[in-house]
Amino acid sequence: MLRMALRAAMLIAALAFASPAAAQNDVIRGKVTDQEGLPLPSVRVTATSIPGNVTREVRTNGRGDFQIVFPGGTGDYMMGYALIGYVYKLQEIKRLADEEVLIANASLNVVQLDTISVVASVQQRINRNQGTPDVGGTERQVTTTNLAADRQGDLAAMAASLPGVLLVPGIDGAADGFSVLGAGADQNTSTLNGLPLGQNNLPRDAQISSSLTTSPYDVTRGGFSGGNFNISASNGSNFRTRGMSWVINTPSLEWTDKAAQAVGSEYTNISAGGTVSGPLILNKTFYNISYQLGRQSRDNQTLRGTSALGFQTAGVSEDSVARFLNILTTNNVPGVGGPLHPDRLSDNGSFLGRINIQPPSSTSGQSLGFTFNGGWNRQSPAFGGVTQLPSASGDRSGYNGGLQAQHSGYFKMVLSETNAGITVSNNTGDPYLSMPAGRVRVTSDLASGSGVQNLTFGGNQILSSSSRSLGGSFQNTLSWFDDANKHRVKLGTELQYSTATSNPANNLLGTVSYNSLADLENAIPASFSRTLSVNERTTGQMNAAISLGDSYRKTPDFQLQYGIRADAIHYTVTPTFNSAVEATFNRRNDRIPTPVSFSPRVGFSWTLGESNDIQMFFGQFRAPRAVMRGGIAVLTNAGGGDIGSAIDNTGLASGAQQLLCIGSAVPAVNWSTWGANPAAVPGACAGGAPSSFTSTVPNVTLYASDFRPSRSVRGNLSWTGAILGARYNLNAEGTVSLSMNQSRQVDLNFDNVSRFTLATEGRPVYVDTGSIVKTTGQIAARDARVTQAFARVSEIRSDVQSRTAQMSLRLNPIYRVPVTFRWNVAYTLTATREQVSGFNSTAGSPLGLTWFKSSQGPHQISYGLNYLLLKAINISWNGQFRSGAYFTPLVAGDINGDGYSNDRAFIYPTVGAADSATSAIAGGMTSLMANASSAVRSCLNKSFGKIAARNSCKDPWSSGASLNISLDRAKFHMPQRALISFSLSNPLGAADLIVNGSNHLKGWGQTPTPDASLLYVRGFDPVTRQYRYEVNQRFGATRPQFLTLRQPVVLTTSVRIDLGSTREKQNVEQWVGAGRDRPGSKLPESFFRQSGPNNIINPLSVILRSQDTLKLSAVQADSIAVLNRRYTYRADSIWAPVGKHLSALATSYDINDAYDRYIKARRVQIDLLIGIVNDVNGVLTPAQRRKLPPQVVVWMDPRFLASVRNGTNTFVGGTPMGGFGVPMIIFGGGDVFVSRQ
Repeated sequence: MLRMALRAAMLIAALAFASPAAAQNDVIRGKVTDQEGLPLPSVRVTATSIPGNVTREVRTNGRGDFQIVFPGGTGDYMMGYALIGYVYKLQEIKRLADEEVLIANASLNVVQLDTISVVASVQQRINRNQGTPDVGGTERQVTTTNLAADRQGDLAAMAASLPGVLLVPGIDGAADGFSVLGAGADQNTSTLNGLPLGQNNLPRDAQISSSLTTSPYDVTRGGFSGGNFNISASNGSNFRTRGMSWVINTPSLEWTDKAAQAVGSEYTNISAGGTVSGPLILNKTFYNISYQLGRQSRDNQTLRGTSALGFQTAGVSEDSVARFLNILTTNNVPGVGGPLHPDRLSDNGSFLGRINIQPPSSTSGQSLGFTFNGGWNRQSPAFGGVTQLPSASGDRSGYNGGLQAQHSGYFKMVLSETNAGITVSNNTGDPYLSMPAGRVRVTSDLASGSGVQNLTFGGNQILSSSSRSLGGSFQNTLSWFDDANKHRVKLGTELQYSTATSNPANNLLGTVSYNSLADLENAIPASFSRTLSVNERTTGQMNAAISLGDSYRKTPDFQLQYGIRADAIHYTVTPTFNSAVEATFNRRNDRIPTPVSFSPRVGFSWTLGESNDIQMFFGQFRAPRAVMRGGIAVLTNAGGGDIGSAIDNTGLASGAQQLLCIGSAVPAVNWSTWGANPAAVPGACAGGAPSSFTSTVPNVTLYASDFRPSRSVRGNLSWTGAILGARYNLNAEGTVSLSMNQSRQVDLNFDNVSRFTLATEGRPVYVDTGSIVKTTGQIAARDARVTQAFARVSEIRSDVQSRTAQMSLRLNPIYRVPVTFRWNVAYTLTATREQVSGFNSTAGSPLGLTWFKSSQGPHQISYGLNYLLLKAINISWNGQFRSGAYFTPLVAGDINGDGYSNDRAFIYPTVGAADSATSAIAGGMTSLMANASSAVRSCLNKSFGKIAARNSCKDPWSSGASLNISLDRAKFHMPQRALISFSLSNPLGAADLIVNGSNHLKGWGQTPTPDASLLYVRGFDPVTRQYRYEVNQRFGATRPQFLTLRQPVVLTTSVRIDLGSTREKQNVEQWVGAGRDRPGSKLPESFFRQSGPNNIINPLSVILRSQDTLKLSAVQADSIAVLNRRYTYRADSIWAPVGKHLSALATSYDINDAYDRYIKARRVQIDLLIGIVNDVNGVLTPAQRRKLPPQVVVWMDPRFLASVRNGTNTFVGGTPMGGFGVPMIIFGGGDVFVSRQ
């Protein structure tokens, strides 16, 4: 009977497990007493995790105390207390508000028992994470529900699926990142089980939990000033899982307009993955491995083979391209004829595995785990595009991997948790041509207006570099608990070491730039730049941290967490000292400050009242009515600045050397010779002698003496609870963040003396008029140097700040009755102001540091809709709207002579002056204003006659959505071991095509990427002291017809198949096999007879037990009681013959026959319940139904019962990567598994 009660309670509690929490090491402590309050020694205490079903067991000491550690705990446990002479007690404990210690005190009643039998349930593995509960923190669970199937496993995309988080696209093929609270992507960390993760993608079938934390108050968590995206690898179990999945989409399943097709937006993606898990040693050692292989391919639309429509979309005419190719052919430029590389291929693979050893009855809580991960990728070609030749690219490949070991256990009265790991990576590039790169600026007359583009040919100067890295990490946390279980004092220590070796061979063969096709044809280059020498660079960094914190549980409802953390950095490699730098600038370039940073934190959590939900069984926890969390913390980044640049750029002959030649100083160009012999590329400017248009001196990078890593002071306050009579659940949260010590670079060699002022603009220029090339407007910054011994002398400072305030609201209904339509909505308001260096954006002197509003749009609305069509087709729509980002009108190039392309554009009026230069600009502005969008016109109108303010223009609102469709397998007669689903990415794009047509698209579902370059420099008049500009007619354009990066409408097919035995069958094998072909004793008839009814929740009995709370009338109570008696009697009659047959099986038996009998009985029982619950729903009033807990409501939904009737395995039924949605119960006798799909 005890076994049946435990199993029933476990089933009910498992259904109450509403959402997956980040796995962590849970500590359960308590005291067991008798009715008089006296301690009871030797009480057998069992704690069973929900839904993991892992059981740990201890006995109380002489004072009645006990403690249990669950590595990778779920925060939800069923506690059992057994002692001869006392009544067995069962109760549930659950983390309600981030408790550091779960208290499980119990009082036992005396009763004389003949015998007590406590049977340990089968152990299975659960999630593990070395992170600790964070009182008051802002940890949010990350799921893949809103992501297309081909983006599941992309860590940046997963993080950016949360409201208020922005996706930061990677540059030059680098991995994407994400931004939180205005902080840069470099201020975030991605960790696996709390240690650095050296890869950006994981298998989509990986069984993990993931969360994003922005304001942690647990001082053992640190190393970031933005956010921490943590992945926790799940463990295996006693159940064997074998599953595979496929994701397929091809151009035949994609839809977009012809212009997008012409620039290669359509693609083919095929990937296969899967997972295998199970026991290595039953109940003790488990494994869980997932893997994925994939290939994506798309047409490599380049300057060779793209249609006229493709060129027009990219902003260049077919005639200009033909002329460009003819010039290259005439001059024998290599690579014009091929190879063409018609397809762009991207191959990738990844794996994640874990092995865990957990002795089920270890009195010291010992646990040992190993996690391993890795990935590889190859891109061929790595880059492509309509505006470059196919030969101006190359291949890129890389791999990464990691290995971790975790251990936890008690040493006397102290809990020790240790985590150690290593990571490795290697990346290489291989350009197709070993020769300089060429770029030419082309202006084309198009039907939609003139377009300006840079066409690329020659070699690729980015892919010549390579890098490899090695890292090691160690963490240990020691926890001490007081006898009253009010304090958990934690001492944390961390040590990380990373080293990287790279060959930064960017621009090693040089780059030649031309200002027009005419200049290219006449061999008049505008500039030539080249890195003359480069050395293999090795960097090394050690980070150490120590923290001391306490979690103080003042009352059962209020918990306070406080502590302090100290972080230190040490660089193992420093730059070579240059005495000339010190003599000139009074700075030492070989010293990198390594200050110790202190991070105090305090946070709280407060549970308010109790919910009105009824208890499903005696001892079940009662959730709070609401939870408040909040606190304030100082967060410190793990590093800062650019140590690699400081090592390379010492200004010495041994450091990196650069060459820059402008105008007439550009050496004679011979493309055919350079292509045949790269050694023939010149290493000096024309004429050899220094001039205003040559620069052969090196750059220098150094750190300011007061430099320190970036920090954030961050506070938050949140409230979560039911509102409006428990009809809705609301989460309201406010966060403020002051980001300090943000880095910037200041050129110490910049001479802040204006040489003249641009006549119309009033802009200071820091070089003489003779240092500007008349024909091209190309400027030489030599005059603006303090000393001619160096070029740029970049001092890395940490004096920049930003301020962010964010408010978010998340609302969703609480469903008390079965519904066909579900929804949720979230709104985020973000306001960020930031200091910006003039070297990044200037209207005058670049030495300024000015406050501006951030480019991030303030508003974001996220929503989810779910509809069950015809009781057979589940349709899910998830989407978001974002207010437009801000951007700045710019000049393409350097016009003030400070050596940086950072100049904001002067907004010329549409009516020009008498001179031809100004009149031409006015004509261009008139044409732009006539054809631009209203947003662009408004932005420019506000700035006419002055230099544009930073972020004075704004994109339109953007929108995005995904549509997912899954079919009921039973109603569509599909295999129950397979799941086929369809996802439609960018359905708003489909609506745009249908409603507006291909030629009048509005950009629905697309992310606008406006061209911020307003003016292109075409020359300079030293007499009038004015530049000749060309107005970019596509400035600020966001119309899809002008965008080469467009997301097509993609229909993706996903297939998931279970290859192993179902868990139900494995359960039956274990039960029937006990005492026959497996160790143990044969289970009696009563076990099988009761296991069936007890494995299905009886909502009628729950309602009857709480009839006073529900205020049932006599008629209601009698009606439900009659239905309950009918149900329980018939359920017993269903299972009686099954129990008799299974218990009487001989040593040799047919397991398939036994399993068939079990399944048939369960289906009949569920059919019986389906026929009764409709009557029960009709008896209860709406007010009474609102008091029912969701886990009861779901068992009164005939649709849900029908899905349970056709039970499947976890791999097919669930969604890995932490996804959740409608709960699906996976049956298996005494074990219950809750999968969220």
